[in-house]
Amino acid sequence: MRCSIGASPSTPNLLWLMALLAEGDAVRATVHPQVRLGRTLLLGLLCSALTSIIVAAAELVAQTIQIGMMQLPPAVIALLFVVVLLNRMVARISPRAALHAPEVAIVFVMMLFSALIASRGVMERLLPVQVGVSYYSEASNWKQLYFPLLNPALVPWDVSAPQPEPLVRWFYQRLPYGESIPWAAWISSTARWLILIGAVYVALLCISVLLRKHWVENERLAFPLVQLPLELMRGGEFFANRMFWLGALVPLFVFTLNGLHRNIPTVPEITLVFHLKDFFKTPPYDQMTMFSAYVSFAAIGFFFLIPTELLFSFWFFYLLSKGLELLGLTYGFETQAKHAAAAGFVKWLGSGAFFAVAGYVIYSARHHLRYVWQVVRGVAPPPPPDSELFSYRWAFWGLIGAFVVIVLWVQWAGMDWWLAALIFGIYLLVQALVMARCTAEGGLLISEGCFTPMDVLTMEKYSLLSPRNLTVMAQLDAMLFRDLRGIPITGFLDAQKLSGEVRLAKRNLLLTLGVGIVAAFVVAFVFQLWLPYTYGALNLYTYVYERQPTQFFRENAPFMTPGAGETPVPAFRPLFFGLGFVITLLLAWGRAAFPSFPFHPLGFAMTATWGVVIMWFSMLIAWLIKVPLLRYGGVPLYRRVRPFFLGMIFGEFFSAAVWAMLALLYGVETPVYPWP
Repeated sequence: MRCSIGASPSTPNLLWLMALLAEGDAVRATVHPQVRLGRTLLLGLLCSALTSIIVAAAELVAQTIQIGMMQLPPAVIALLFVVVLLNRMVARISPRAALHAPEVAIVFVMMLFSALIASRGVMERLLPVQVGVSYYSEASNWKQLYFPLLNPALVPWDVSAPQPEPLVRWFYQRLPYGESIPWAAWISSTARWLILIGAVYVALLCISVLLRKHWVENERLAFPLVQLPLELMRGGEFFANRMFWLGALVPLFVFTLNGLHRNIPTVPEITLVFHLKDFFKTPPYDQMTMFSAYVSFAAIGFFFLIPTELLFSFWFFYLLSKGLELLGLTYGFETQAKHAAAAGFVKWLGSGAFFAVAGYVIYSARHHLRYVWQVVRGVAPPPPPDSELFSYRWAFWGLIGAFVVIVLWVQWAGMDWWLAALIFGIYLLVQALVMARCTAEGGLLISEGCFTPMDVLTMEKYSLLSPRNLTVMAQLDAMLFRDLRGIPITGFLDAQKLSGEVRLAKRNLLLTLGVGIVAAFVVAFVFQLWLPYTYGALNLYTYVYERQPTQFFRENAPFMTPGAGETPVPAFRPLFFGLGFVITLLLAWGRAAFPSFPFHPLGFAMTATWGVVIMWFSMLIAWLIKVPLLRYGGVPLYRRVRPFFLGMIFGEFFSAAVWAMLALLYGVETPVYPWP
């Protein structure tokens, strides 16, 4: 829902800032001229490069706050605010020189993809995955297990030479004096990886084009992550709204106080993280998986914007899963699960639910997809010009072509073609589709699932796959499948929604995406290759350079020898997978059959995902606020308080960016932010 925001008197302590931001909107008061694309793209490139460097330096060097790994990165919101503020200053001096809303949108989209690519989306995985198996092979038998099966064209080191060779050792231990970074070897292997990543990006972009009209215009999904950037771009009366700044002051005060406490212990602290598992210390309940309550003002703000039944379902099904976990512990059920912060049977319920949600999403769009197919065949008229990034025919055949490239690439890497088709079918049409839906409808900031395609295909009996398939799978799981944070389909959909709101021509958006993504790859590659060779990866963020690139080589090692690791698949895994599938379909039927049905299938499907595990308590708080507010105050009151919750999002994200920069520049201790 998009609501207009009326002007309010400014708060005294922010008078100077609000006067600047709210001063006559010279840009909006005139007819928007054609977008000045050249200079806007140039500014976008500069902001994109700055975003990439700030995100990488903060996450990998300072290692304190992850300001780039969410689907709406805090760093981007902070930089967007700076751009808007500077644009207001320019407008006071020369209104014609100031950026209009569509031009600010171009800069924002380029910064958004720069952050996603620089963080978990691509580069924090692409470089370590090429060398981690080599550096950490000394303490294992990976040289015998994996090196003969690795495709040598996908790594910058010689698989037949003693390891770790200098290229790898210098990456982790820093470059010796007088040596230079081996750019040629890295460019060669990385370029081959980028063929796969480029095909994945094209496939996800095509899917977003095929679904945009149905989600934006037919179903009118909320797209919560777009709301704050949109209001920042519009500026004008929004910046003069007292409720916005009051909401921003709450997290700004709390995180300033908590940051001072980390550096001056005598300053009091406001606790935002509560580890509820500590209350379950009696066996067998001490084996409960992670159970904590995180209070995030930004999360509360985002979830305030989503439908109440989905909000209720998120926290209700999560707490129900913890209750079932306690019951399972009582009767000796398996509670540990790979790749999920939940009990084993809860993971499999969620995995089955993912497939059901994906099927339901496609089924609900069947009429629109039928029209798309008719357009592709040429028996129906296409949409009006500039209503989509490109035609449905290009989107359909682009998806098919990208999928063929993906399968051929993975087969060349060493995997059987049929297995490559299956795992990428699951990735594109289940994992990516559900995460895109969860972000567009549910506003989840963290898009991390609870399974990998290999988990589902083998029911975690990895010995079903050949050693060569397991070797390639270890690389792909680390690169794409395990951690879905930074997946670009959410950015593609948000960008298209945003372009419609600010009337940015789709052809200009397509050019923005192309230029921005290519530039983001180049800047992130250069800077993030320079960082480890300068500082040594051992001195940078451990998760990125040690745990992440080696996790699946460690997990698959027991199954690399024929006959080793042979254990039967526990019956509960396929049973609960099927049960989760059926329950989700019943929930979808209930929503369709009964208008007041309180449960949403998406809330059930996301129970075991990291986003809900971390944010369920913030979801509960948002629900407790929104339900009585709508009941007793209705839509008018919702509209009046909406700026307050947008302000909370801005305040938390802006403070995170500021503290990350302080940690990077001056080495100060930062407050703990409630999104690990």
